[in-house]
Amino acid sequence: MNTESSPLPDNLPKRWPTWLIGMLMGDLVIGLLFGLSVFLQTAGSYQAILFPSFFLVPALGGIIASYFWRKLEPHAGQVVLNAFWMTLIALAGATIGFHEGIICLIIVAPIFYVMVLTGALLGRIWFRKSPPRLFINILPWMVLVLLAEPMTRSDSESVITDEIIIRAPPAKVWREVTSFPEIPTAPRFWLFSIGLPYPMATTTAGDFVNADRKCIFNHDAIFKEKVVELISNEKLTFEILESPRDPELVGHLTPHRGQFVLRRNANGTTTLVGSTWYTLHVRPLWYFDLWTQHIFRAVHMRVMQDVKRRAEL
Repeated sequence: MNTESSPLPDNLPKRWPTWLIGMLMGDLVIGLLFGLSVFLQTAGSYQAILFPSFFLVPALGGIIASYFWRKLEPHAGQVVLNAFWMTLIALAGATIGFHEGIICLIIVAPIFYVMVLTGALLGRIWFRKSPPRLFINILPWMVLVLLAEPMTRSDSESVITDEIIIRAPPAKVWREVTSFPEIPTAPRFWLFSIGLPYPMATTTAGDFVNADRKCIFNHDAIFKEKVVELISNEKLTFEILESPRDPELVGHLTPHRGQFVLRRNANGTTTLVGSTWYTLHVRPLWYFDLWTQHIFRAVHMRVMQDVKRRAEL
């Protein structure tokens, strides 16, 4: 019986540089496309949206990586692992190049990885059957489609609404809604705990239309607002005039308007309804809107739970 172990393939040491080159080239194209879109919008010539689709661009990066990996004939497990490392490199690059916040990276990471992996697996199949020259010929057209695709979209305003029952009459609740001191309770929402800004207090110049308001978040993040509708003990609506330059918000989300509505209940309680209108600037819309509603709901409930606590004292 031959007890000698099988020799390692002669080309094994050469595989890792090829894996790495594929990852870096795929991530480079992704970064260039996102960077170009930011530059064009900053220059005022690209008005549709700040970022291209998180479906299409990472998938293209995965295809490009597979182009460099094609001679290694990787099996599916290797592609899955390499797509993971490629995602980590891209997120590190986004932190350095685009100053993205940790919360944004947490939100982006799952869909980014899935689409890089999808593109890499498609490329793995494609380059087994199609000559590389074909890919090189159609690559400029693929990039053109990726850059032009955002211009076919139109942003639309969305609204998220939550409500809570307070064991107090509307007149007592109203005093706690128009402005409130610093919320003493620690944040419970998991994203607040790892750095997402959360509401701390609200100040107002008075209970009248056109009064200035400030919604103060932690880390000195301030939303400047103006009262546009006020019906005492019933409704308060305010426009959001200016958002803080927080990396978790800039270019991704624009909040437009907030509102509190008080409904008197027959049993002497009050239903407090909180709403926020906003526009998302990242795609796919359905994915990022799930996160946005999850976050806004946490903001609403932190404020309204504190209103409930103070009104019921």
